[in-house]
Amino acid sequence: MAAPASDKNDGSKSESSGGIKAMLPLILNIVLLPVMAFAMTQYVLLPRLNSAAAATAPVEGGHDNNSATAGDSSRGDKHADPASHSPDSGKGGQSSDAGGHGGGSDKTEMLDPVTVNVAGTMGSRLVMAKIGLRGTHPKLEDLVKTRSADLRDAASSLLCTKTLMDIERQGFRITIKAEFKNAFLRVLGPGVFTDVVVPDLAVQ
Repeated sequence: MAAPASDKNDGSKSESSGGIKAMLPLILNIVLLPVMAFAMTQYVLLPRLNSAAAATAPVEGGHDNNSATAGDSSRGDKHADPASHSPDSGKGGQSSDAGGHGGGSDKTEMLDPVTVNVAGTMGSRLVMAKIGLRGTHPKLEDLVKTRSADLRDAASSLLCTKTLMDIERQGFRITIKAEFKNAFLRVLGPGVFTDVVVPDLAVQ
């Protein structure tokens, strides 16, 4: 009588262990996918975006130095030329200087990178975007810094609704830039910036 009872117990134990083994891959996927996504964001995507931003800074500085050198050479030519002392030449110099100031007033202020989960991927895929606001407003830098949290919140609210199909669709960059511009206008109001740039957009 004791032998059949032990057989039943052994059978129930093997069935329970078999069920746990069958669920083990699913449990590992649920636990490891967020960890892998976080690691890829911290150690792959963010370093790439930071290096790209660092590479663009010297290029902008080089343009400023070139313009300054050109300005110095033009001033030297004016002093060397006796005709530069005439009233007409003086007016021409003032107009060229004014034109130089107008060309340098257009600037771009970048936000911190925005990273969200891609819709419909159960948190296994991420989309990261680097976004900037371009304009000629004298207080553009201060306004972007002051409202940075609101601007990034508006951008992440838009990105988190996008699926992989949306992101891979042709013309997505043009569409998302227009949506960012409308969202940022609601935050900053009209007249603060003229355009939105998205130099980096990556899916991992």
